[in-house]
Amino acid sequence: MQIILVRHGRPDHGAARWSTPAGMKHWVERYNAAAVVGTERPQALMQLADSVGVVVCSSLQRCVESRSHLKCDCRQEPDPLFAEAHLPYPDWGAPLLPSRIWRVTFRTAWFLGFSSHTEHVRVSSRRAGAAADRLIELAELHGSVLLMGHKIMNVLIARQLRRRGWRGPAFPLLSGYWQPSRYTRTG
Repeated sequence: MQIILVRHGRPDHGAARWSTPAGMKHWVERYNAAAVVGTERPQALMQLADSVGVVVCSSLQRCVESRSHLKCDCRQEPDPLFAEAHLPYPDWGAPLLPSRIWRVTFRTAWFLGFSSHTEHVRVSSRRAGAAADRLIELAELHGSVLLMGHKIMNVLIARQLRRRGWRGPAFPLLSGYWQPSRYTRTG
């Protein structure tokens, strides 16, 4: 059996390079609304999607659109269970810093329990456990499953899969857009 976690394609968003902490709300909104750059999709990923038993995806636009670029027979409805844990941010109007600094800072703070304007890391971890169980169920039914998912949620799902005896990369976080991480279990 095989479960393949894939990060969605690169969003073509023109979000501000500099932001205040409160301004990160708009950065997240633009990122969520951005179209995916489908021309960057690897041909090998299309072949992989054609070879698996079932392809599922998060309900967020960038995953739905990325899955459609695979041109596979995708009969499963997009599922919010697989959706990304959004970036938290405080309501501070200053200071103005590069958005990248805020993204790293607030994501790190999220892993430490900061959850202003998003679900807590414990809630996301429980959801990742339910997502792993769903993927295992689909793999048992179809032999293999490919999830078009997200960077952080894929990491949380991978952790849950490994706890359940699946073998694969501990840190799919290190893979880029469109990149698959494979998890296997025998028996």
